[in-house]
Amino acid sequence: MIPAAEMARPLILLVDDLPSNLHVLAEALQGQYDVAVATSGEDALMLAAQAPQPALILLDVMMPGVDGYDVCRRLKADPATRPIPVIFVTARTDPASEELGFELGAVDYITKPFNIPVLRARVRTHLTLQGLLDQLEELNQRLTERLTELTRTHEALDQSRRQQELYTKVFESTADGILVTDAQGTILAVNPAFSRITGYSAEEALGQSPRILKSGQHSDAFYRAIWRALRDSGHWSGEIINRRKNGDDYPELRTINAVRDAGGQITHYVAVFSDITTAKSVQERLDYLTWYDPLTGLANRYLLADHLQQALTLCRRQGTHAALLLLDLDRFSLVNEAYGPTLADRVITAVAARLRAHPRPGDTLARLGADEFALVLSELHASRDAAAVDALALAETLRTTVAAPLDIGGSTLHLTASLGIALFPAHADDTVDEILGRAQSARYRAAGDSGNRAVFFEADVTAQVRQRFHLEQELHRALDSDQLALYLQSQVDDQGRTVGAEALLRWQHPERGIVSPTEFIPLALESDLIAGLESWTLREVAALIAQLPAATPALRLSVNISPQHFRSDAFGDEMHALVAAYAIPDGQLTLELTEAATKGEIDALAARMRALAADGLRFSIDDFGVGYSSLSYLRRLPIHELKIDRSFMRDAPTDSDSAAIVDTILAVARQLRLRVVAEGVESAAHTAFLDARAPICRQGFYYGQPEPAAIWLARISAPPPPKRARRRRGPAPGHARN
Repeated sequence: MIPAAEMARPLILLVDDLPSNLHVLAEALQGQYDVAVATSGEDALMLAAQAPQPALILLDVMMPGVDGYDVCRRLKADPATRPIPVIFVTARTDPASEELGFELGAVDYITKPFNIPVLRARVRTHLTLQGLLDQLEELNQRLTERLTELTRTHEALDQSRRQQELYTKVFESTADGILVTDAQGTILAVNPAFSRITGYSAEEALGQSPRILKSGQHSDAFYRAIWRALRDSGHWSGEIINRRKNGDDYPELRTINAVRDAGGQITHYVAVFSDITTAKSVQERLDYLTWYDPLTGLANRYLLADHLQQALTLCRRQGTHAALLLLDLDRFSLVNEAYGPTLADRVITAVAARLRAHPRPGDTLARLGADEFALVLSELHASRDAAAVDALALAETLRTTVAAPLDIGGSTLHLTASLGIALFPAHADDTVDEILGRAQSARYRAAGDSGNRAVFFEADVTAQVRQRFHLEQELHRALDSDQLALYLQSQVDDQGRTVGAEALLRWQHPERGIVSPTEFIPLALESDLIAGLESWTLREVAALIAQLPAATPALRLSVNISPQHFRSDAFGDEMHALVAAYAIPDGQLTLELTEAATKGEIDALAARMRALAADGLRFSIDDFGVGYSSLSYLRRLPIHELKIDRSFMRDAPTDSDSAAIVDTILAVARQLRLRVVAEGVESAAHTAFLDARAPICRQGFYYGQPEPAAIWLARISAPPPPKRARRRRGPAPGHARN
């Protein structure tokens, strides 16, 4: 014989087509519940209709054949299985899927992968709520039966006074709120529990509509679904948020039945409800403790792992890089031993408050236990180096934050912290545990000797990133301390006459001397300093244009503009103000864009460029031919110039393929009536190659190296020398572009 205790255990039906999921769910629940399993929607419907019926169904959405949505729809359409609560277990997290599930009658959603504590808490909560709902259903049914009987025997009320008294006792004494309306929804009767829960007295409620309880937290579609259920089946039950008379919103579990007369017409509606604020608070507390550290309020290890997995997935999808930081207080055990656990907890709380002030929106700060904290950086970087610099900068900030004196319990503590940094993804098959392990290993190394430092998991990365980090800080200072210099490289026509110049930026470091643009320009592009450098260059060029002698009005100066600066919202206003401030003549300032800058929504891009062109600015496509292959933008965008990339010019005199590419670019420019500038003209052979073609503007060491703007301006402004045979200069050995 089966013991009574075992017979009383609730039966949970698990429905999933994957045995692995069924195994996880069964293992998590069978200690407290009887478990039945179904591997298809058809089996689930059959088992749900058999005795004993399950007390709750955990139902997978995505199954072959009859899917979870159809199973739920059929369960709720059958009066025999309608009361069984259904919880969807699914990998879908989009609002539309959740809304569909709730419309079909599900009571909750649990997303995959499973969090076992949350799963058990949700099952326990909904079984408790279902018990309350069953009690309400029973009470509602009894009241409905009583009202139906009383309606049919209206003329015999005098003979059934004892039945009326019994009804009144039930109505008046139940702890659940009761609300009776006529067929039009006008309140005819309420019980004392209604007034206790809602705050409305019977006098205030009678003659009103149940809409006096609306909280405004549900959509019109929610209420339409309730009325549709009452119209189709005469019954609705579920959770709803209502509002008390004092304005407080509260959750309630409500069941509504329609009462019909002998002819089948609805005469009344009876609603029975209970306030489930306490039950919801318990559930919310369980959910909170599942994901958050109770001492500091920070994310715990579970939530950190979840957000780390999301960041790893995004990095793989986008080909980007991010970082995980682990922070541990150095020798914190001494604080615990000297001051005791109570004050140690206060120290942990104070440190957590300090750390919380620094992460950026989207970063996840967590406490993993004891004095160990973790931080997942949300900003994704195109390069591993940029991610490393960002991580090191924040690590140093956090280390400095922890080191500030801390006054606790009348004592001033001086704490230090060691940080381990792991960049990810490091491998194609990286896992969350592996990333955490690498950060932990780096933190152990950081804590060696005296601690108080930040260390990357890759030992060779630390020195490189620190050097790059310091260079970035120095570049910030360069913008504010007059370390930048403007250089110009002339552009000449086919007769060797200067017709313009390209502006080039140089960094005159006070200790290192001239820093190569190949070293600091990529850094500026990755750290968002590029906009500041380009704005400085634009202002210097605008001021230089204002100094050009009147005899050279046709000279054109060009400035390279990065895609991110050009696409920024402030760029248009910046250029409009610059043109107005320096009265730049039409056509004398050209913005050089790479083909990457012209990628995107073509109509919006064309509108932006036309607005700038209206201010007299011109556009050149730099390094033409090495970027995106589509040429349609040449026709649709207000482009004035093409620059032939130096990689094509280098071999054009001797390589037929390179020559063919140059000829093709010239043909495109000629057809679209665009000006052409050939870069990398460094020899007589290059000049002869271009002379054999249409007149082309040239730029390169054969005609002149980049020189300081003041020297270039003085040379341009000087009176022309006496006429003599034109002789072109060759390049100085050892010079590279820019």
